[in-house]
Amino acid sequence: MSTGELEINNSQELTDKLNEIIKDPSINKPTEEEVAKAKEDFDNAGKAWANGIYKIGEPSEAQELCDYIKHFLANRFFWQKEAWMGAIKLNEELNATELLFKGKKDANLEMGYQALEFTFYVLTNPSGVGLKSALDFEEEHEIYIKTLTAVGTQLESARKSLKEIEFLQQRWGAMAQGFYLEVEEPDTEEDPEQFEEFDSEEKESE
Repeated sequence: MSTGELEINNSQELTDKLNEIIKDPSINKPTEEEVAKAKEDFDNAGKAWANGIYKIGEPSEAQELCDYIKHFLANRFFWQKEAWMGAIKLNEELNATELLFKGKKDANLEMGYQALEFTFYVLTNPSGVGLKSALDFEEEHEIYIKTLTAVGTQLESARKSLKEIEFLQQRWGAMAQGFYLEVEEPDTEEDPEQFEEFDSEEKESE
């Protein structure tokens, strides 16, 4: 690690290291141009991520996946607290995106990040009443796994991009305080069996 660089693993360690060396006048300081470039990199990446659209599955599967998510939302999802708002919003977004791919052979089912997060939350929280609903859900096993995997794959990519943006924000913050920053990138590899095990992510709809 060269002079003036910090290597950290988390935000608290960043704060601690900055406090340790803040009085050291020997450390090289980033130029105003470098700080401005770091801010520009963060801003551009953030805007691109916020406007990102994620393609779910293959174009040939668009209608099938959309139909199943709608079915699951209507019949398998037990909403709680403010999740009712997310359910309504997701249904509206599915209806809108269906108009974009319907009748087209090369168009995917597409979602923004928030819809992607909520869809995964919905799919990993199946519910029902009585044995009949359990048997019905068992018959849907194949399409359920297919849909969950398609959504989960894109969500994994989106979350990885978000971590990269967080790094750019940390780098800009450190440089604005007068220090170069080298962050050890977190392990973003997902368990390959994650989506098959139906792991639930406890989060509220935004």
